Amino acid sequence: MDMNIVNGFLDNNARQIAVRILARVEKEGSYANILLRENLSSLEDYRDRHLVSALVNGVLKNKLLLDYALRKHLTKPMSALPHEVRAILRAGAFQILFLDKIPIPAAINESVNLVKSGEYAKNHRFPALINSVLRKTAETGWKFAWPDKKKETWRYLSVFYSHPEWMVKRWLKRWGAEETEELLKTNNDPSPTVIRINTLKTTKEEFITVLKNNNLKGVSSPRLPEAFYLDDFGAVEKLEAFKSGFFTVQDESSQLVAHVLGVKPGYRVLDVCSAPGGKTTHLAQLMKNQGEILAVDIYPQKLKLVDELAKRLEISIIQTVESDARILAGIEGKFDRVLVDAPCSGLGVIRRRADLRWHKREDEIEQLPKLQLEILLKASDYVLPGGEIVYSTCTTEPEENFEVIKAFRRLRLEFIPVDLTPLLPFHVSAERDLQQLQKGVWQILPHLHKMDGFFVAKLKLQI
Repeated sequence: MDMNIVNGFLDNNARQIAVRILARVEKEGSYANILLRENLSSLEDYRDRHLVSALVNGVLKNKLLLDYALRKHLTKPMSALPHEVRAILRAGAFQILFLDKIPIPAAINESVNLVKSGEYAKNHRFPALINSVLRKTAETGWKFAWPDKKKETWRYLSVFYSHPEWMVKRWLKRWGAEETEELLKTNNDPSPTVIRINTLKTTKEEFITVLKNNNLKGVSSPRLPEAFYLDDFGAVEKLEAFKSGFFTVQDESSQLVAHVLGVKPGYRVLDVCSAPGGKTTHLAQLMKNQGEILAVDIYPQKLKLVDELAKRLEISIIQTVESDARILAGIEGKFDRVLVDAPCSGLGVIRRRADLRWHKREDEIEQLPKLQLEILLKASDYVLPGGEIVYSTCTTEPEENFEVIKAFRRLRLEFIPVDLTPLLPFHVSAERDLQQLQKGVWQILPHLHKMDGFFVAKLKLQI
């Protein structure tokens, strides 16, 4: 059989693909979601796609825990091993400890075979090492000593839920042990595939019929009219309904932003941080493709994504503009609505981006608010009197959210908060949420709202 070999691993084997992705994420800082998208589309069998996704996301979500379990049986630290060997050990341990449907002997044997077929095949000690360590891991199972949860709460939670220590300490200080643990647990739960139906091309009822005709399953969201939970498919880009522009992938909290902005057909709208275009195209959809949207981004290659998405969804009112959002060169006139979906730490989408927790540093959170405020201040210059501006992020951190809005309001007294309650397409009853919404802000948290972590604030320019 003719097999394509890349970086020493056979491309047609799901485990080999997963190991290659894991090694690149750690060694090169590559993004797992991009690598998964590139590789899953080449796999025809949904079972292979599912296994690759399960291994990559499972290992990344549990990396600290897996290393904690493995190092009991290693004579050297994990960092002394080549990246590919680390990835094989972690993937093997994940199968042993987490995946009941995979027999332990199969998990061990396949792990040994991986290193035999890889670039370290000539090093005879690695197959023996992997075989020995994984067998001992299987014998030990979960029977090992954890950090003391009472004395070292931060360390226990960091290891058990595999989050960086700095992140756990931040959240413990803000929310306490119980709520922090709920958030950490939710971040490790599987994230649903949420799509946005393109109502410019189809209705929800027609779309459900399309799914049934393609033997796909899902359920409509009870919260947002265009949102739909699609059963795991692994490579939605392969679906004809996706290629034809009947839907795009977008979480509910992200979809909520366009509803909060409150656009209407014929409006002139400015989206100052538009790429990759999910919210931009949603705005066009709510505007019934009537009016004008200027979509700004500093990177031309990202603006191409906006153009490509608009083309696939058959949207014609979006004009992309390359510009720094802090300067907005070339933008003229005023706008009925302005959206600032600001660059942020992204800590609200950790459950959806398994590797994100390992890419982030705490000092980023200290640096981002200055940039976010600069963008918001500049964008506010383009709001029509009586017009409104929305500031949103996909993070949970108050420095990037509440504090930015407080600083903005101190500098722009002419902007007043807009009650968000009547703008939501669903009912909210929790007192904690209502207090925020009525003040024109809302912090969405994954463990409380079962959506990606998001922040949204709306302000109106007084006439």
